[in-house]
Amino acid sequence: MSKYQVDKVMREVILDEKALTAFKVDARKFLEGRSLTEEEKDALINVDYATLYRLGAHPFLLNGFTPRAWKGDKAALRAEYRKKIAPHGYPDFST
Repeated sequence: MSKYQVDKVMREVILDEKALTAFKVDARKFLEGRSLTEEEKDALINVDYATLYRLGAHPFLLNGFTPRAWKGDKAALRAEYRKKIAPHGYPDFST
């Protein structure tokens, strides 16, 4: 996994409204040309925070990215977030 590239995408979506809009409109197109594996792309596109966490995405960025990029019910998201990432333990923060 390219932790840096995944973290960079999440940071961009968190901080830049145009990036957020582009991501929500067509996430696959938004990710074109970036050095990401297919698993990383799929996890970002699907806002699969459990997979991103398991792959080593920075948890602070993940916590900001997930609610911004999430397309469903945010109340349900908050209820499940911790439950889904808890089995993966603590991530390795080394880069």
